[in-house]
Amino acid sequence: MLRSSINACFRTLALVCFAIVITIHAQASPIEISPVKVDLSAKVRVSALTVHNLGEDETVMQVSLMHWPTSEDLVAIEPSIGLLVTPTTFRLAGGAQQIVRVGLSGAAPLQTELAYRLIIEEVPPVLEQDTTGMRLVVRHDLPVFVAPAARALRLVTMQIDCSPTGAELRLFNSGNSHLKVLRLALKESTTGATQGDWKAFDYLLPGTEKRWLLSTVAPQAKAKGYTATAYTENQTFSAEVQNQCP
Repeated sequence: MLRSSINACFRTLALVCFAIVITIHAQASPIEISPVKVDLSAKVRVSALTVHNLGEDETVMQVSLMHWPTSEDLVAIEPSIGLLVTPTTFRLAGGAQQIVRVGLSGAAPLQTELAYRLIIEEVPPVLEQDTTGMRLVVRHDLPVFVAPAARALRLVTMQIDCSPTGAELRLFNSGNSHLKVLRLALKESTTGATQGDWKAFDYLLPGTEKRWLLSTVAPQAKAKGYTATAYTENQTFSAEVQNQCP
């Protein structure tokens, strides 16, 4: 039975997606990739990843570099030639490994980090007309960051905004490097009572923001003054925020 592809989203350090196509097999080739994030800079101009086929069957892999859109509009995703990637296509026998290299094609950015997505996926096999069953085709989506020549500054602005749907906690990355937000907490400033505490696991690129509707995570938040705390991969940020929404 033919099923539709399962769309990927950009919210994890390394996402694995599946597209289902007709074939005689009923499982995906177990493909392992290490590391699951690429960090480049003026000092580290090339990074190597290992693609390991843990299964028994040979597979064909394709590698592509994509722009990382600053919005969640998936239509904005498009290929990029901002970095060098090699090889872009290769055969991988069962139990075999392949090194994929990602490198700078020019100078590192001066002031603000650049971000990309590296897609490593199986090429769907050619289907026979009398083929039955289904095959899971593996797709890995890895973040790639190119650090600026300037010193990395990790800064966050937090505030509560009013929207037609209610109060929203807004996080804005005003620094020049990405942040990986792991958790958010909201406490009343006077009593210290926790009004919201939720896991995020969201990347926040420089100059971008995330919003959380308070009614969905902290429906009991009726006070005016709060302490908002964002726990990130590198450090913790706290700020006093005011809820002026009706």
